[in-house]
Amino acid sequence: MANGFAVSVPGNGHIRRELPCQDASGVWFAPRPVAIVCDGRGSARLSQLGAQAAVRAFRSQCAVLDGMLAQCLDARRRRHGIWRHFCRLMIRTLVQPKLELAEQYGLPEKEFDFTVVFAVCGRYRHGVFQLGDGAITVRGNGMCRTVFRPDKGEFDNMTSFLRPGDERSDRFRERLLDASEINGIALTSDGPEHLMFELPAMRPGPVFDAMFDDLSSGKLTRQDLLDYLTGVRWTYDPRGADDRSIAILNPQVVI
Repeated sequence: MANGFAVSVPGNGHIRRELPCQDASGVWFAPRPVAIVCDGRGSARLSQLGAQAAVRAFRSQCAVLDGMLAQCLDARRRRHGIWRHFCRLMIRTLVQPKLELAEQYGLPEKEFDFTVVFAVCGRYRHGVFQLGDGAITVRGNGMCRTVFRPDKGEFDNMTSFLRPGDERSDRFRERLLDASEINGIALTSDGPEHLMFELPAMRPGPVFDAMFDDLSSGKLTRQDLLDYLTGVRWTYDPRGADDRSIAILNPQVVI
């Protein structure tokens, strides 16, 4: 059976300034295993609302479009065009709450900015999507790897945020992965990357193998993730002030 957890915690800087966590994340298992992490833009006034609304919209849209997902993830024939079409529809889905929030609060849409990574699991393939500086780590054949390099600009705090019209752009990245080769998927915001990855190559660190092992054996709990993301180690991390998110899945699908 598929299992997994998602946790988002405020960074030390947000705690000191009594600011909300601007990350949002989720893992669900019906009608199929899915996971998402949205990282609100730190300088945006209400990015946490945009990130939270996007996570809710993602969950409901995955259920609505499950028939489409079955065609590209559960069928033996590889139909990448359907997955890419799903990703374009999902971009429009996740942008819509930003536009509604902008109208509700009388603010520019960019004040609700966020990056997004998500994964949707199927019988024969898993689909992944990334826009911005989050990361998608998968384990297969006993090794962990990142699927895409994070989208960063010249400086660490520069990246792309989901915007209206991105479904017609090439700013997002998506891929179909062979489900038989993947036994673990982890999505992370950029907040914990300095301790979880070997930089600058973004090579997954040993913590991923440990988490995937514990998840597959049933030992990992949501509290374990909370304990890891709130431990004293982040006090000494150069990005310890940033919010931190992990959504981790053991994507076993039986259809």
